[in-house]
Amino acid sequence: MKMVAPLTALFTLCFLTTPAIAQTNAHSSPDDRRRFVTIVQSLERTPFDPRLRSDRAWAVQWLTDAPDVSVTVCADPLGGMPEKTFAPGPEIIVQYMLAMAAFILENPGKLNDPDAQQLAGVESALTTYRSMRAVRPNVVSPNLDKLLEIQSRGELPSFVRKAYLQCVKKGAKGGS
Repeated sequence: MKMVAPLTALFTLCFLTTPAIAQTNAHSSPDDRRRFVTIVQSLERTPFDPRLRSDRAWAVQWLTDAPDVSVTVCADPLGGMPEKTFAPGPEIIVQYMLAMAAFILENPGKLNDPDAQQLAGVESALTTYRSMRAVRPNVVSPNLDKLLEIQSRGELPSFVRKAYLQCVKKGAKGGS
């Protein structure tokens, strides 16, 4: 699988919590921002498209290097880490992460609203999961199916908020 390097960077990011705030006064280019958002939207619709592999890698690298965009990655709002038997789990986590950044770019007024960012990431991950299932019905994640059920009841915002707060508490306990 050609995703090893980007996924290694992703998992490094998964275990580091970085506040979703601007880190410097430097800004990424408007063209790169537009490209990033377009890639995130494409990955949501066609996550298995092999033509998007290099775009996904570019987007992960761009987010890693962006001087003015960062996100807090936590698996709890996704219902925990994807099951080991769920092969596209890394793609779901990448989508969640990238979608939060795209949300910040499209909604600069929500820069300091982690609840909205987390919800946008989870909703995009669920949309991506539905896209995956449409193409490969045998790709099943009980955790994500449970989140789809929570979403269908209109309870996803509350679930994500509580799960994110738990993650933040765990990070604070494990921190310095």
